[in-house]
Amino acid sequence: MLQNIRKSRGGFTLVEIMIVVAIIALLAAIAVPGFLRSRKRSQATAILNDARIIDGAIDQYAIENNMKGGSTVSVSLLKGFFKPSSRLYTQATSGTLADILGAQYATTTFDGGVKIAQTTKDAFSDVIDNQSSFWGAYY
Repeated sequence: MLQNIRKSRGGFTLVEIMIVVAIIALLAAIAVPGFLRSRKRSQATAILNDARIIDGAIDQYAIENNMKGGSTVSVSLLKGFFKPSSRLYTQATSGTLADILGAQYATTTFDGGVKIAQTTKDAFSDVIDNQSSFWGAYY
C-alpha cells in the first residue's frame, strides 16, 4: 500500500521547471530594458526640475534685491530660496550647484538663465529623442 501512495504522488519534472524558468527569463528580458530606460528618463527629468528651481531662485533673488541685468550670480546668496536640508540648499551653502551626475549648472548672470552641462545632455541622449524640446530654455 505504501508503494501505491508514492506512485500516485505527482511532481514537476525537470523539463517543466526549466520551461517555467525560461518563460520568467524571457519576461524579465522584455521588462528590464524598459525599466532602465524609464529610470534614466526620470533622472533627466529630475535634473531639468532642479534647473527650473535654480532659475526660479535666481529670479526671486533678483526681484527682491532690485538687481540689474548683467549682474553676476552668487550661488551662496541663493541658499535662502531653496528648501532647507534639500540637496540644492546643501550645495548652495558650499557655493556650487551640481546636478545628480556631478556636472555644475552654468549660472553667470541674473538675466542669463541656467544652462545644463553638455556632459549631462550627452549622458541622457539615448533616452531623449529631441534634446532641444526636452531641455527647453536650459539647452
